[in-house]
Amino acid sequence: MRKIRNLATMCIPIVALAGIAAPAAAVTVTPSWNGYHWARTGPLMIGIGDNVSSTWDSYLTTAATKWTAANNIGYVVTTGKSTPSTCGGVFGGIQACSYNYGATGWLGYTYVWLSGGFIVQATVKLNDYYLSSSKYNNAAYKQFVVCQELGHALGLGHINTVTTDLNVGSCMDYTNDPSGTKGTNGALVNSGPGPSDFTELNTIYAKLDSTQLTSTKWTTWGYEALEVPEPSAWAMFIMGFGVIGSAMRRRRTPATATC
Repeated sequence: MRKIRNLATMCIPIVALAGIAAPAAAVTVTPSWNGYHWARTGPLMIGIGDNVSSTWDSYLTTAATKWTAANNIGYVVTTGKSTPSTCGGVFGGIQACSYNYGATGWLGYTYVWLSGGFIVQATVKLNDYYLSSSKYNNAAYKQFVVCQELGHALGLGHINTVTTDLNVGSCMDYTNDPSGTKGTNGALVNSGPGPSDFTELNTIYAKLDSTQLTSTKWTTWGYEALEVPEPSAWAMFIMGFGVIGSAMRRRRTPATATC
C-alpha cells in the first residue's frame, strides 16, 4: 500500500487485497514509488539508525548489505537516534525500529518525508505483535519484511500485492512464503532484492541532482573517493561507522494516512 503525507508512507499489510490476481509471468518490473528518491550529486551513503532489538540486528544488517549492490547507493547501519515505541524520524537518514505496535494490520511500515520533492528522512517500523507469532516468527519472513521496507525507503514500490501467486524472487513482491520452500508460491526466494529492483533503482538514481544532503555524502562517513565501487566492496561499509558532523534537523508535520 502507498500513502503520502508531506510525507509518504508504505506498508506491508497482513491480509492480501481481495479480488486482485496477476500472473507471475507478467510481473517483471519493480515500480518506482512516484519517482521519490534521495537527491544526489554523487554516490549516496545513507545511514540507518539501529533502534531494533537484538533479534532484528542481523536481518537489518543483511538487508542493508544486499541493497548496496545497487549502483551509487550504500547503506550504513549505525547507532539509533530514536525511541522504538514512537520511532520518530531524524533529518538526513533512516531510523529503523522494532516494537510491539499492536494489531495494526501491518508487519512493516515505512514513512518517507519529502522536501523539495526529494526524500530527506525516513522511518522503518517492524511490528513484533505479528512478527513474534508462529506464522511470521521465522528467518525468511523477517528478512523479507525488513528488506521490503528498506526498498521503500529508497523509493521503490511493490511489484504486486497478491500473496497467493508465484514468487518472482524479490522482497518487493508480496507472498505467503518468502522462503520458497512450502510449495504455496513456487520455489523462488522473496527475502532479498531481485534484478528488477536494481534495474529500477539504477533508473531512479541515474540522473545527478543539483543538491545532496551532507549526511548522505561519502565524505561525511570518512571516505574520500568519488568513484563508484564494485558491488562487492559495499559490504565493507555496512557494519557501521560513527557519523562525522551533525545532521540538520527540521520539524515536519506528517499528514495522516491509513493502510
